[in-house]
Amino acid sequence: MGNLQIAKWMWVEKDCNPDTYGEFYDEFQWEEGDVNCLLSCDGDYTLYINGNYVASNQYGDYEWYKSYDSINITSFLKKGENTIAVLVWHFGIDSQRYIKAQAGLIFELQSSDNVLLASGENTLARYSQAYKQGVQKLVTRQLGFSFAYDALQEDEWKTTGKGLQPAVLVNKNCLFIERPIQKLKLLERVHGTVIFSKGNHYIIDLGKETVGLISLDFVSPAVQKMTVAWGEDLRGGHVRQRIEHRDFSFDYVAKAGKNEYVNYMLRLGCRYLEIHTETPIEINNIGLIPQVYPVQEKQVKLDNALDQKIYDACVNTLKLCMMEHYVDTPWREQCLYVYDSRNQALCGYKAFDGGNADYARANLKLISQDRREDGLLAICYPCGMDLTIPSFSLYYFMQVNEYLKNTGDITLAQEVYDKLISVLNVFIGNRKDGLVLKFEGENHWNFYDWSPYLDGELHGTEDAIPDLMI
Repeated sequence: MGNLQIAKWMWVEKDCNPDTYGEFYDEFQWEEGDVNCLLSCDGDYTLYINGNYVASNQYGDYEWYKSYDSINITSFLKKGENTIAVLVWHFGIDSQRYIKAQAGLIFELQSSDNVLLASGENTLARYSQAYKQGVQKLVTRQLGFSFAYDALQEDEWKTTGKGLQPAVLVNKNCLFIERPIQKLKLLERVHGTVIFSKGNHYIIDLGKETVGLISLDFVSPAVQKMTVAWGEDLRGGHVRQRIEHRDFSFDYVAKAGKNEYVNYMLRLGCRYLEIHTETPIEINNIGLIPQVYPVQEKQVKLDNALDQKIYDACVNTLKLCMMEHYVDTPWREQCLYVYDSRNQALCGYKAFDGGNADYARANLKLISQDRREDGLLAICYPCGMDLTIPSFSLYYFMQVNEYLKNTGDITLAQEVYDKLISVLNVFIGNRKDGLVLKFEGENHWNFYDWSPYLDGELHGTEDAIPDLMI
């Protein structure tokens, strides 16, 4: 079993509007043997077999470096007829975590050397009934969209395909790689504690900073709208839902009676949840299902209790910032930056058995796939916004060197060598009288640190004068 063989890219229709949800369904026969589902999409996905959740979360990538997941689904199968259903969230708007591309899903079920099922024009599809289409409610420019869900529109599409029509083939010319890291693991859900309840207003404490998937379990006396906000702290007794243009919340339409819901695609980083309803609800459990990258911590025992507490908090923080790649902050960005990930990798080499080398390598390789027109590295990876921090392009050299020193693996440096040379030539070409200059233009942020004279002009233009820091 290996790469995708006969599967075709498809979508609900030829057009691909931003912030839309496609639902895809098919059936297949199985009698024995292991079966792997090879799957890739534009945006994010949730995979169901026979109506049961199996996996989610597309690896952040590029069309020329397109990752597919290989997921063993054998334990979800039954002899005879089986069903596969995939929910795909197409973002469609550039952000610091995503580059706009044609919407699409491709999958293939492989058993030994046989293809049991491949996506194509015989797969059924439709736009989701429960997820509201085209809302484009922005959380942050880095994180991307939130969502709106209507539980009244839920049906049995995952197991029957009822109401779906043949999918439409779309043109996506991608160069595939197999996902270079492991999938994140789902842990036992964190039961939030209601610390404030007054009428239709609730505040829930998860007990500590948690990264994971929102999970709702409550009883509503009637159909009603509700808003769920999340945050890391409380200000004036409230979660900071709105901060300037940012909105850390999603909308949910509850049906009368019991409501159970999990969003497997939008990953939240928070400690507190705040809920506003139209009428009071009976909360059974509202919390998060933690998602963690599988690492093996080194056993570090320090003599001083405070030192141990600090060390343990630091390692936990590092783990909270390990998703499909290193992220700067789980709450508001979830972005891969060179400077941040350099520090994270240095800590990971020491904190985890084996130095977590495969994970660090995947981060560095993903960064190397960036293709800015000016030859510098983008601010994040993958990034659809025209913004760069020139100094971070040089920190990438340090990252690659430190990876080599800590792992002894020279192959990464060989693979990214051409990228290093092309970046170096940009700085060599941006000189006057032998001195490297600041980079001009609003898309160049000459940033070094969050301190006076070193923080640059974000979305501003600076004169091309010699740059002492560079």
